[in-house]
Amino acid sequence: MYSFFSFAGLVSMRWYKSFTDQNLLSFVSTIYLRFNLMPNAIHFGAGNIGRGFIGPLLVDSGYHVTFADVNESLIDSLNAHDHYTVHILSQRSSTAEVTDFSGVVSTSPDLVEKFPEADLITTSVGAQILPKIAPTIAKGLKRLYQERPDALVDIIACENGIGASEILRKEVGKHFKKDASPAQIEFFDKRVGFANCSVDRIVPPFDPTKTPGVNGNGDGINKSKDHELDVGVEDFYEWVVDQDALKTDHNIHGMKLARDLLAYVERKLFTLNTAHATIAYLGWLKGYETVNEAIEDRQIYDIAKGAVAESGRALLKKHTIFSKDEHERYINTIMDRRLKNPSVQDEIRRVCRAPKRKLGRNDRLVGPAMMDYEFGVGKPTNLAKSIAAAIWYSDKEDEDAVAIRNMVGEGGVEKVLQEVSGLKKGAKKADDQLVDHVLKAYGALRAELDSPSSPVAD
Repeated sequence: MYSFFSFAGLVSMRWYKSFTDQNLLSFVSTIYLRFNLMPNAIHFGAGNIGRGFIGPLLVDSGYHVTFADVNESLIDSLNAHDHYTVHILSQRSSTAEVTDFSGVVSTSPDLVEKFPEADLITTSVGAQILPKIAPTIAKGLKRLYQERPDALVDIIACENGIGASEILRKEVGKHFKKDASPAQIEFFDKRVGFANCSVDRIVPPFDPTKTPGVNGNGDGINKSKDHELDVGVEDFYEWVVDQDALKTDHNIHGMKLARDLLAYVERKLFTLNTAHATIAYLGWLKGYETVNEAIEDRQIYDIAKGAVAESGRALLKKHTIFSKDEHERYINTIMDRRLKNPSVQDEIRRVCRAPKRKLGRNDRLVGPAMMDYEFGVGKPTNLAKSIAAAIWYSDKEDEDAVAIRNMVGEGGVEKVLQEVSGLKKGAKKADDQLVDHVLKAYGALRAELDSPSSPVAD
């Protein structure tokens, strides 16, 4: 015998196709929402990650998801459709239909009115956008307090990087606590959880018209306009959330709870993101267009594999929850399966963009190199090449790349490392060592690569 909640779970994404009686489906959904038995989530960011990763997991766990986005046409499309399809991009391709969603423009007052019904708030907008959505979240939480002062609600910023939810907490707190009563401040401090997380899934730009087999015709051409919301994702995913920061249990399929969250965040950032960026920047220099093309170049593969090996030796020293064998399997899965997946056409330009952020002191290239020095595990020779390749990146349509190349012209590579990466000669021994390694790698990199065909600015 199913409980009512279990039965409602059957009408979520996983079991949607099992029902042939659409009247029954409609009836159950209506009753479920009317009596507020279905948990509600607000997700900021209706892009590919929201629709292809976080949103489907929430729907599959019985949530109704309200997508909030500044893109009005995208929101109109979400509200005009009762489902969309997530295409799993692998050799054994499959699909999953997503239902139980709606959309609201994130600048609309209607969004604030959704907060009293919300049990969970998630984001996938990009870390740099979090301060921009903070005022709206603060208003929404005050509206929630008016209706449900005893509510418990969690907020999870599903962004690349370390401590995104903590950053969001500080930004939201500034706006919420301005002119707030003591009772409201107590509500914010004690009943609103901001849980950091690690999110890992490659969600490339997706064109359903070029996806073989869509509409069952097998010709790779999809002429229907009903697929504009469809998204393509790799088959691997990992969502790890700080267990101790949550205020309540959400029972979300696919969410792993952990107390050692930083270990998972740094493992992902300093392995997947390190390899991804290394392959992309080297691939740009050698004229490749996609990551899965570039990784087949033995030179690029060896440098990227070497970079994550250098990162891994420091990670294992810092985070003892991972065994050496486990981490080697993690690296091999990334290098030999995920990034080589021919079904994932991940463009080099997409992965290369925003090099200033990716060259940050604590980010995917400089961060693990500094960790090597910190734990005394050896010289980050390949990571230095990764950093050098990022500095060579010269896409004239990328503002960061243009700015970095201008810095090189004005003050050399050292200027970039100081102003972008926070590495200052004479400040610390590790800074001096890495600057010297990168300068050496930068000067030798173009000669080392076999006939780079992509023009590099001088």
